[in-house]
Amino acid sequence: MSVAIQTGSPRLRTATFDEHESITWLEASGALESLPLQDWRNLWLKNPLWPRLGKDWPIGWVLEDASGRIVGSLNNIPTQYNFRGRELICANGRGWVVAPEYRGFALWLMEEYFNQSGADLFINTTIAPTAAPTLSTLSDRIPLGDFQSVAYWITGYRGFAKKALQKLHVPGAGLLAWPSAATLWLKDALLTKSLPAAPASIIVEKAEQFDGRFDAFWEELVRQNPDKLLGVRDRESLAWHFAVPLRMGRLWVFTASRAGLLRAYCILKRQDKNDGVRRMQLVDYQSLEPCDDLLPSLLRAALERCAAENLYALEHIGCGLPKMRVFDGFAPYRRRLPCWPFYYRAADPAIHAELIQPDIWDPSTFDGDASFD
Repeated sequence: MSVAIQTGSPRLRTATFDEHESITWLEASGALESLPLQDWRNLWLKNPLWPRLGKDWPIGWVLEDASGRIVGSLNNIPTQYNFRGRELICANGRGWVVAPEYRGFALWLMEEYFNQSGADLFINTTIAPTAAPTLSTLSDRIPLGDFQSVAYWITGYRGFAKKALQKLHVPGAGLLAWPSAATLWLKDALLTKSLPAAPASIIVEKAEQFDGRFDAFWEELVRQNPDKLLGVRDRESLAWHFAVPLRMGRLWVFTASRAGLLRAYCILKRQDKNDGVRRMQLVDYQSLEPCDDLLPSLLRAALERCAAENLYALEHIGCGLPKMRVFDGFAPYRRRLPCWPFYYRAADPAIHAELIQPDIWDPSTFDGDASFD
């Protein structure tokens, strides 16, 4: 597809479901990941909120040049949050991209997103370095944790060492990976603390789907945390949110039960990205009991499976979160993301002022669009 010469200001309008091909072409030109047509449409059509919101909710906005070519796009996905007994509708931005010759109009899309009616909350969790300066002026960083820091274990030493050496452009990375892997393994064997074993009364299992236990769990989670901002995690919402990675076999759900009752779970998603590191990322952990008690058991199961399937790392984005103390305390490695990825804003200034308080948040990469695909 050839690039048209800019002849004037583009036109901004609401996107339609028929424009998937044009939008994904534009996303690809900006090195963004896109979803196949039906998966993309299902972000809205299978969304639990869609029967209620679909008539009035914009799926996003596009910029269109004089010839009708789409030169800018921003998707707009609704999710539901609970906060102090009330429902908040959250608008999650995704795929903000503009053709190079129209970059001067990029802010127009973001202004439309923040000025939309019907949204109480705005959360964006996949901010690229080029977008960070703009988002930081229009919204705030989440006030809890360090979301530019990633804690991780190495679970496949040779594969990890080879990719690290290749990234550093070391000649003979394949051969050098063996002694490097051995050194890493020995260091971890000597210095890394072992996670405690599961309590005798706890059964840890891998769930193949989100069943009725997750509805009961969600109801209790809300009762226990009336003052926290919580993205809805009932069975229907979880099945929609993780539909793509679950169908493709890129999602693991580990549960911890006592006396037949679900007490905690963690959700992990395959997240290789572009560096070739075969990794699982812990995207959400919820517990009805003290977090330090059950997380070690779930992590042991995840680490064992990562090693068994020759995955190179198990990681979690966001250090310094109270309920993730175990992950931070036992994971021996850290890396930094190129920019801060997690921003929020509330439409009501009073709610926005409340969200400045760190203890209101329970953040993870379940929030925003970070774990949809």
